[in-house]
Amino acid sequence: MHIRKLVKAGQASHTVSLPKDWITKNKLNKGSVVYIEEKSDAELLVTPQMHQQREPAKKELTISIDNKDQGTIQRELTAAYVNNYSSIIFSGKQVEKNAKLLRSIVQEFVALEVADQSASHMIVKDLLNLEEISIEQTLRRMDMIIRSMLKDSIAALEGKHVLDKIEYKDEDINRLYFLLYRLLKSALIDSHFAEKLSLSNAEILGRWYLIVNLENVADCGKNICKILSSLEKNQDKEKLKELYHQIQESYELAMKSFFSKNKNSADDVAKRRIPLFDVCDSYFEKNKTAQTALLIEQFKSMESLICNIARIVIDHE
Repeated sequence: MHIRKLVKAGQASHTVSLPKDWITKNKLNKGSVVYIEEKSDAELLVTPQMHQQREPAKKELTISIDNKDQGTIQRELTAAYVNNYSSIIFSGKQVEKNAKLLRSIVQEFVALEVADQSASHMIVKDLLNLEEISIEQTLRRMDMIIRSMLKDSIAALEGKHVLDKIEYKDEDINRLYFLLYRLLKSALIDSHFAEKLSLSNAEILGRWYLIVNLENVADCGKNICKILSSLEKNQDKEKLKELYHQIQESYELAMKSFFSKNKNSADDVAKRRIPLFDVCDSYFEKNKTAQTALLIEQFKSMESLICNIARIVIDHE
């Protein structure tokens, strides 16, 4: 933070000095023009050029894949994606050998495409225009996919083979999560972009917390489906179905509360958590198996995540 005093300059104006480091970084000198934008009653934004003239910086990153496992490569590519690198180059002696794996990793992200490949390099281009993405529509898409996942998970109790379908949908949720994470991070960095999205910093934080919880709800749905697909025959499946339906109803009410900004409905979701936990504990007392313990843990985790979503609505001002 820099502190400056106002200096009176004439009858109607005052001046304030600008930090030397900022002037140097933006290549300004005597006679340069700066632009002042009124952001609020108490805030001014000083920029070295008009926002309309600014273009997103083209960033390039090289990721060496030699002696790295798949997880490390995925994490490095994820970091490049959410930090808006427009060109990402995989390099190393093993590029050609691992081309199929690298392409499969690239496909995990929206709008990344392999543009060129040689024996030692694979060039990945980012074709995404962030300004064309609607946060509201993307959130609703995540919501609809998760609703479908929960419905499919319940079908596993009826002996239907739905795990492959669930896993594909979970991958879609992951793609949308990283897309929105990137979008929201960009909005925090660039106030002009945030203005285009009509989001305050508090709203950006709320939506980031929402997508984190949605992604985790989807993971719970996938885990629950895996457990239900191999459930012992002596389990009370009707009771489990009833319990899962209650969680599904909590989720749908939480998301309806979020989109409608209904604090009363969100509070109703929060009130469901403890009674539902009691039902979970009661079921486990009657069915004490390792499998049941895992299932109940996932049920409780999902309900807690749903309550986190309700909390976003309750805390919003």
